[in-house]
Amino acid sequence: MMRKSSAFLLVILLLAMTALTACGGVKPSDGGQSGSGTGTQQQSGGQTQQPSGGEDKKPANSLERIQAEGVLRVGIDASYPPMEFVDEDGKTPIGFDVDMAGAIAEKLGVKAEFVIIDWSGIQAGLLGGHYDAIMSSMTITEDRQKEMDFVQYITMGISYASRPGVEVKTDADLAGKVVVVQEETTAQYYIEDLMANQGIQPKELRSFPYATDAFRELANGMADVVAIDSPVAGYYAKLDPDLYRVTGAAEMEPDPIGIALRKGETELREAIQKAVDELKADGTLQQLAVKWFGDAAGQ
Repeated sequence: MMRKSSAFLLVILLLAMTALTACGGVKPSDGGQSGSGTGTQQQSGGQTQQPSGGEDKKPANSLERIQAEGVLRVGIDASYPPMEFVDEDGKTPIGFDVDMAGAIAEKLGVKAEFVIIDWSGIQAGLLGGHYDAIMSSMTITEDRQKEMDFVQYITMGISYASRPGVEVKTDADLAGKVVVVQEETTAQYYIEDLMANQGIQPKELRSFPYATDAFRELANGMADVVAIDSPVAGYYAKLDPDLYRVTGAAEMEPDPIGIALRKGETELREAIQKAVDELKADGTLQQLAVKWFGDAAGQ
């Protein structure tokens, strides 16, 4: 039990502290941080309060938010060399799209940050707000345009990479062959259309979550041909010519490839379009194509 004298002293101390606070004599703690940078304080709920004399000004749109944060977050499926894949350290994204995204971010005055995600969930990740854009060799289709806006930056066709002893030169040569593709890609949809509408019937059509899985099937002799974007087929053919050979191409016009954005983010889309136009004009896009594609198709 507290003694009376101690209780009396405690009351005096409390009164003194109250008086000091009312006179501005007690400063809020800065949490031990240095005084450099902004002079904002974090309130409960994570909101930022500006110092007296100014109100918190929220970014008016996605472009302003990205520029305020200094980061453009880009979703990629890092299993698609030479477009987007992981370096030998097992964690650093590299590839044509990675370099291109970095160049676009620089034009916006920010840095690119990459979020690696499986292809099957990449669109949902964008629509859910986990990143600002998808730059992962995504073909612009009517169905995708219903959900997202696009900025086109290249076109790509589909090539046929065959195992030794197999020569798939044209669409008709797919008949009776074991064909492998990456799932939910333009190549898969193209082969399915040939089967349904052109009367071309492969022995089997198998799809895999990753392009690397498709080429592994080819290397193991479990498939005859991989149908895939031309730069990717060319990359594997150069990687190991004894296992992979580009023997033909799909009889189709090259597909438009675009940067996917959420609907309605007009300022961001226009800024990225301007950046892409400038990178085409100054030769940067062509330089990156030569760096990553070499003789493989890619425009």
